[in-house]
Amino acid sequence: MRILFTAYAARPHFYPMAPLAWACLNAGHEVRFASTPSLMDTVNESGLPGVSVGEDIDAESWYRRGTFVPKPADPDEPEINAWMRVTDQLAEKQFSVCEHMVDGLVDYCRKWRPDLIVHDPVTFAGPVAGAVLGLPTVSHLYGLARLLRLDIKDWVGTEHRQGYLDLFDRWGVEPLLDPDAWIDPCPPGLRWPGQHEINRVQMRYIPYNGPGVAPSWLLEPPSRPRVVVTWGTSQQKKLGVGIIELFGRIARSAASLDVEVVLTVGAMDPEHRGHLGELPDNVRAVDWLPLSALVQSSQAIVHTGGTGVMMTSAAYGVPQLGITKIPEGRFNVERLVAVGAGRHLPQDEVDAPSVRDHLSALLEDASHRDAAGALRQEIEEQPLPASVVPALEEIVAKAEAAK
Repeated sequence: MRILFTAYAARPHFYPMAPLAWACLNAGHEVRFASTPSLMDTVNESGLPGVSVGEDIDAESWYRRGTFVPKPADPDEPEINAWMRVTDQLAEKQFSVCEHMVDGLVDYCRKWRPDLIVHDPVTFAGPVAGAVLGLPTVSHLYGLARLLRLDIKDWVGTEHRQGYLDLFDRWGVEPLLDPDAWIDPCPPGLRWPGQHEINRVQMRYIPYNGPGVAPSWLLEPPSRPRVVVTWGTSQQKKLGVGIIELFGRIARSAASLDVEVVLTVGAMDPEHRGHLGELPDNVRAVDWLPLSALVQSSQAIVHTGGTGVMMTSAAYGVPQLGITKIPEGRFNVERLVAVGAGRHLPQDEVDAPSVRDHLSALLEDASHRDAAGALRQEIEEQPLPASVVPALEEIVAKAEAAK
């Protein structure tokens, strides 16, 4: 059968889908990965056959406005209200992504005639194309601990946003309110409790972080505990270049312990790296390399709670310190804390003593290492992508039988 995978132009949303796309190819199915032009180099680097459809939006203009920074209206306002405003804007951004992408995606589907569309949960061009062409669709989650449905008004309810419904109305088709299934790489123990039941197909999270050359020093056992400090690819865009100064302070705080710090700077523009400030001798700054290669020799990692870095670290049993500002990071790290595999520090509360205290606990308290190891084991017990392929075949078979 023919399976069209699609995600909008963001590497953290593409990477988790690549292992299943490869599993489908290895099972003998035809696969294409469709996105807007700026993701095509990333798709090509993965070895998957890519298809460029539609146009990229001017995402930078959204980031420059500070749209995605939670801002309480007053000191007494509940934090959840500020987060809701952020996700309202994220939803509007994804509606715009769909509008720029969907015509090209529908046109390609009419020519290639896929049997199934597998889409990222916020790439709404996928369900729209499925509704227009009468194709079954599957939503591929990316490991987020709490399912934040941007198509739903309050994330967790049942009432869809008008902007989502309008995407279908333009084509004169009934809105697709739920996919045929949800593929979920988040292990059950890490999931946010009390969420609505969905038609979930569980899959093991496979750490794929893109291509790169692992440097030879990673093969040498570190003389001191190795701590990775990484700020991800989207944090600077959402919070501005001023965040780099904080990033440097966190690295220096970590380096004040008897450790080796590996600081990832590949996501920073070279002209902005000066904002890091002077770094101690026990801090190694590294450009882009696959996180999966880096964390395997590390004893702890500091990050902002992004799903890709959280799940990659969890897959290798590494204790984690999450320093968070935005909802995704906060929800992820709260679940890490709940299972004992991590610690949490709100970004607004960062100072040198707090970073040192949290990192010392991760490095010295065996309970964190044990919990991280248990989380790794739970991830490894989940079904491999190859075992998910029959579920996709069954969805297609049922759709064909219903015609």
